[in-house]
Amino acid sequence: MTYKIYIADGLGPKTGLSPSWESLKAIDGIDKSSSAPSITEIGGGWYKFSLSYGTAPWDVNELVGVIDAGGSLLDAQRYIPVCISLRDMAFAFLANKRQQTIASGMIEILDDDGSTVMVTYTPSQDSGREILTPGAPS
Repeated sequence: MTYKIYIADGLGPKTGLSPSWESLKAIDGIDKSSSAPSITEIGGGWYKFSLSYGTAPWDVNELVGVIDAGGSLLDAQRYIPVCISLRDMAFAFLANKRQQTIASGMIEILDDDGSTVMVTYTPSQDSGREILTPGAPS
């Protein structure tokens, strides 16, 4: 899944920055900074990073972190809080292209590019109800 952040100061969008992770942690406090994704510039003050659910650091349901946009900004603009959750996939499940293997019932939710698998839902049954369990892309 691709996350986007916007960086600006009082004069407008900031370009040419090299944002980095100040911290990235699982919700239980385990440090995930060593596997934090790189952050790249899109343009016009916009930057992005991508994560795949089930792959470090997103091998837990929720992550919280802070992105450091650089010392050229005031602290209020420099540090950007980020929250990443498996719940973010809920909208993707409804809005993004998906493909389903008919024989197994496995559902793959595709990223905005229409081909990269973001998360896989494996079906099972319990008491006559279908259960979809999210997991790493296969």
